[in-house]
Amino acid sequence: MGLKIYNTLHRKKELFEPIKDGKVRMYVCGPTVYNYISIGNSRPVVVFNMVRNYLESSGYKVEYIQNITDIEDKIIKKAGEEKVDYRVITERYTKAFLDDVKNLEIGGFTKMPLATEMIPEIINIIKKIIENGYGYEIDGSVYFDVGKFPDYGKLSGQKIAEMKGSEENGFVKRNNIDFALWKKAREGEPSWDSPWGRGRPGWHIECSAMSTTLLDRSIDIHGGGIDLVFPHHENEIAQSEAAFPEEGDFVKYWMHNGMIEVKAGKMSKSLGLKENWILKNLLKIFSPDTIKMYVLSTHYRSPLEFSMKKLYEAEKAMERITNTIGNISFLIKQVENSSGSSDGEESGDIISKLDSFTERLENDFRESMDDDFNSAKAIGDIFEFVKNINGIIQKPDFKISVSLKNNLSSAYRKMEELGNILGINFTGGIPKETENIETKVKIKKEEIERLIKDRETARANKDFARADEIRDYLQVKGIILEDRKEGTIWKLRGSRDG
Repeated sequence: MGLKIYNTLHRKKELFEPIKDGKVRMYVCGPTVYNYISIGNSRPVVVFNMVRNYLESSGYKVEYIQNITDIEDKIIKKAGEEKVDYRVITERYTKAFLDDVKNLEIGGFTKMPLATEMIPEIINIIKKIIENGYGYEIDGSVYFDVGKFPDYGKLSGQKIAEMKGSEENGFVKRNNIDFALWKKAREGEPSWDSPWGRGRPGWHIECSAMSTTLLDRSIDIHGGGIDLVFPHHENEIAQSEAAFPEEGDFVKYWMHNGMIEVKAGKMSKSLGLKENWILKNLLKIFSPDTIKMYVLSTHYRSPLEFSMKKLYEAEKAMERITNTIGNISFLIKQVENSSGSSDGEESGDIISKLDSFTERLENDFRESMDDDFNSAKAIGDIFEFVKNINGIIQKPDFKISVSLKNNLSSAYRKMEELGNILGINFTGGIPKETENIETKVKIKKEEIERLIKDRETARANKDFARADEIRDYLQVKGIILEDRKEGTIWKLRGSRDG
């Protein structure tokens, strides 16, 4: 049926057709760097990483821009409170944000521009807006004349006659609903030279300048939180289409993720963050994959409730999948170590089932994602696959055979592939044969495997004291044992890659 995206502009799902065949240009509003980001701020980072991954897996070449706002009223206020230069604030929290993104194991941005790096481009687009009759200057400040843009409100549904503009103390404008493009410098505030005197850009114009410049005014997808629809994205449309009227629509598809909410309301940096809302603190408790599982287990457009309980539930959900994929890996290694049984008559039926389950997973997952990136349903498809696989390999009479190895390997690779599309590493905790563990713990892999065999012998002989002694010894070395029906597997404590 093809990919369908819910377009906020038209309030319906639409078949995705990029402006240029085979290429997608995507812009997502990033953070204003005056505080640590919350788990709420991480939602668009996780969601649009998934969107980019799925588009690339579907054969598109994706150009992905996410900006960082490093000049804005909240930054200036924070600098004033701490009595430091504004750059002290922006450098601190830009680094913190980039660290969070790295620790969340998300990357692949084409560019992450800073607003202050693009002051010339911002000034140029303001000049175009004025030249085209949509902007005006008063005493060193420049405003957008909302009343002259007939399509204003088309994204949010707001009507000009019913709007009440925000008050901007110290700035004079013709109409209350007009908004600032350039703000005259106040004493002690950061400022840049411009045709209208020293000043700084308004918040909305930054994204118009960065997106139209870096994506050459051909934007397929523009994303961000639902709270940005008005006024930020509405103003972006007005500015960009007023500056480049010959280009038509500024953006083809507008995507907005729902907010992460707490009982008290919206999670907001400006209202103050609790310690367990801050992403960097949560990453000390939960793996990045657990956090991504939590975010993506709800459809991106729906509100998402925040609680530690829900994060622990996501952790358990991850364990269900990684345990199954670990069991598959263990069975494959049994064959590779020549301990699998020879093919039996029942292998043909099991092979057929495994192939059918794997093919169905691929089809169901793609169908779910094609329905407006429904990651919640796609994760449900993976759990259905896990249930089906476990229904085979956890039967008491199941025996791995040479013929089954390739089919289980295909199942393993498919789960790994689809997890990567979501941005979740399902195989991260599976020990690799090539792992050089000597660089991590002072014990050789061969000794670990010998001790595991000794422990299995001790347990078979009911020498549980010796079995416990071996487990405790390995634990001290940082090796965690997991006893499963298929046998005992090991992994490094605190390691995500085996």
